[in-house]
Amino acid sequence: MKRNIVYIATALTLLSSVNGLYAQKNKLTLSDALEMAKEGNKTLQMKILEEINTKEITKETKNGFLPTISANAGYSYYINRQVIFLPGSFAGSTKPVQDITVGGKNVYNAYVSLYQPIIAPNKLQQVKIAKLNEQLESEKTADLSSRVAYNVSLHYLDMLMMNRQLDLLEESLQRNKRALKDSRSLYEQGRGLKSDTLRSSIAVSNLKSSVSYLKSTIDVSAIELKRLIGTDDLGEIELTDNLDLGEKSNVNDLYQIDEAIEIAQKNRKELIIQQLSINLQEKKTKIIQAEQLPQLSLVGQYQVQAQEDNMDFGQYVLPRTSYLGVQLTVPVFSGNRIKSQINQSKIKTQQEKIRLDDLNEKVKTELSTILNKQTEGYAQLQIQQNTVELAALNQQMIEDRFKNGLGSRLELTDAELALTQAKISYLNAIYNLRILDLELRFALGLISL
Repeated sequence: MKRNIVYIATALTLLSSVNGLYAQKNKLTLSDALEMAKEGNKTLQMKILEEINTKEITKETKNGFLPTISANAGYSYYINRQVIFLPGSFAGSTKPVQDITVGGKNVYNAYVSLYQPIIAPNKLQQVKIAKLNEQLESEKTADLSSRVAYNVSLHYLDMLMMNRQLDLLEESLQRNKRALKDSRSLYEQGRGLKSDTLRSSIAVSNLKSSVSYLKSTIDVSAIELKRLIGTDDLGEIELTDNLDLGEKSNVNDLYQIDEAIEIAQKNRKELIIQQLSINLQEKKTKIIQAEQLPQLSLVGQYQVQAQEDNMDFGQYVLPRTSYLGVQLTVPVFSGNRIKSQINQSKIKTQQEKIRLDDLNEKVKTELSTILNKQTEGYAQLQIQQNTVELAALNQQMIEDRFKNGLGSRLELTDAELALTQAKISYLNAIYNLRILDLELRFALGLISL
């Protein structure tokens, strides 16, 4: 019996330790989340495969300068012999043209042919276009990586903000529960008003609703964050970074607009991609123009053939024919088709240049807006910080009055609510600055996985 009790106790201990292990939260820093997204984000994985595919296309295009060697073989059985037409005098006939049956009924033919481009301006331009496409896809992958990093960081900061809000709301909920308990006690003693109890009860109910909604929102955000980093195996996660500004708390450290524009022009992937698109379109114009240039190729063939009426292969004669030469192709007239294509390509190039100018203006406007918001954000941060200090002082004063019987519980509840609201507003000011800093780094092209 004692042994059974020991076994049961041991089993319960192990079970409780396993449950505690599974209930343990997985800690996650922002750098860890970005690193996981680099390897696990599905959209990024597809884009990387597309980049690899573009490299293979470049190899294929370069191989266009290698020789093409093909072998062919065929057999035909002629029910009626082949016919050729000769002058009648050649065939001993009085007819001007005499048809003559020739050849065997079994016809065998095999040959190997060679084609080697020597001068091929269009193929050269195709290789340059393929290399540009490869570079373009590489920049697009980097741009997508930057966007994924931005989205992961944004969701991480959102969850940090909501967790901090949840802490403040739960603290306020506990204070309001105590206030409700005090109000009920005073009301039962005949020293308080029923309206005070009712107001405290409403405040507690509202806070419970806000806490429940915020917890649900955090859970949904965690699911989206897991999707972005490409994993479902983390279970319940615990964010270990904090929302504080750290060294970014000085308004004097902000970029000047000219400095920001210069950095963005060097690093912003959209601008680099658009410039490559212009270069690509110019190369496409050149490849169309190359169709008007002569092309020189090396050609050759080695052929073996035989014709007989029987299947006695040992008696077959196998005549051989071979040649090696060069082939020159000179475009003469294409009905102005090439000219029209060149004009169309030039128009598209001009469109891409206008699009680049518009994108530059958009980037300048975006940077100016963010920098102005940051300046205002730091001003709001200072205001909210002062408000928190005043609200805390007011709450302390009213609490002292309440303890000394000089103030009502309702005044203390209002002061605590004002302090909570001030802390949330201050938290929002910090959050807005963190988001603006993230947006600025993204606009400058300085964020990536």
